[in-house]
Amino acid sequence: MKKILYVLLIFCFGFTFITSCGYKDEYDFSDWEKSGNKLTDNTTTNEDISISSSASENATVTFGQSYQYQVTTSGTYSGTITYSLSNQPDGMTISSTGLIEWTPSKASEITAHEDITITLTTASGYVLTETYDLTVTGTCVSGNVLSIWSGDQRTSTDSTKFIKNITAYTDNASDNCGPNNNLDCTPSNNYEFNDTNNASENLHIGPTPSATKGNMFFYNQYDNSSYTYLFWMFGKGGTAFSPSPNHVHLDVFTASNTSSDLKIVSDDDGETNRESQSESSGIYSSTYTGRYRYTSGNSDGGVIGPFSGTAYRIFVDLVGKSSLTSTHNTSDTENLVASGNVSGYDLGTGNLDSFKYWSKDGSSFSLGAVDNFTIGYSTSIDCSN
Repeated sequence: MKKILYVLLIFCFGFTFITSCGYKDEYDFSDWEKSGNKLTDNTTTNEDISISSSASENATVTFGQSYQYQVTTSGTYSGTITYSLSNQPDGMTISSTGLIEWTPSKASEITAHEDITITLTTASGYVLTETYDLTVTGTCVSGNVLSIWSGDQRTSTDSTKFIKNITAYTDNASDNCGPNNNLDCTPSNNYEFNDTNNASENLHIGPTPSATKGNMFFYNQYDNSSYTYLFWMFGKGGTAFSPSPNHVHLDVFTASNTSSDLKIVSDDDGETNRESQSESSGIYSSTYTGRYRYTSGNSDGGVIGPFSGTAYRIFVDLVGKSSLTSTHNTSDTENLVASGNVSGYDLGTGNLDSFKYWSKDGSSFSLGAVDNFTIGYSTSIDCSN
């Protein structure tokens, strides 16, 4: 009987000891999550980082032009940052370095886009956001949109060198070209170089030619928008200028073209030449030289193409010495120092008052402050949506 009593006492004592002295949860794990044998911290730790840039309260972009906003940060945080967008218009992107880019290309996008939200997330999960509005202004002009950057941007793009977007000129179903206005408006018929106007251009669709200004633009036919052509011209048939003659020399380098581009028009035979072309897996790269000498009352210029695909780039060099081995005849007239001291293998625009790049909507901008520039496909605009 005593043994039974002792066992009961020991049992009760042990039970009491265990319940009173056993393990007690002294820690709060409510902010932790069990994953296998690990506890993962889900709490958010503040980082020394903040958004130092600020989108304009009244940010706007003209329809067909490229919008850019570079998000920047400040603070001691030096780890990785993940950037994302929400409530953004279709096609707007943000890069791994925080550069936001977008070109509005639909008529329906000409409106205010509210509450675009930028989210930055650090490696530890710390989150920063910025919200702003962006309004698209202007009117819809359909066609192929080309971007222009200063410098050589054939193999990579420096967004800080962006100048402007332009839209290619197009004909329509009722347009006719050629000497008697009864021909299809092919690039050659649109330029219409012939002897009826002092052996000069007779442009049908594009900017108005000028005796003292240089014009450059893109053109494609309305029913063949996949193929675009680059036009340039100087002077105007029948219109005088002084001093005369004038010389314009330029080099052109094309890259990443899905078509085999070639010389379509040379205003005066032999002045626009394709010097070389290479092809790899259906992608073409070419070089051209333009060596123009024209007198008062005449014009010069050229057309090259077609350009197709979405990655082609065209680099135009206007200043300095030519880097190309030219097949041009460099005898007397070309080696003589002409107007503006442009001669031989020098590049330059001579005595032109300006050299402008033109867009289908009638807008233009001067390339006078740019020694060289690159043109590349941006997007296509359809005003029916």
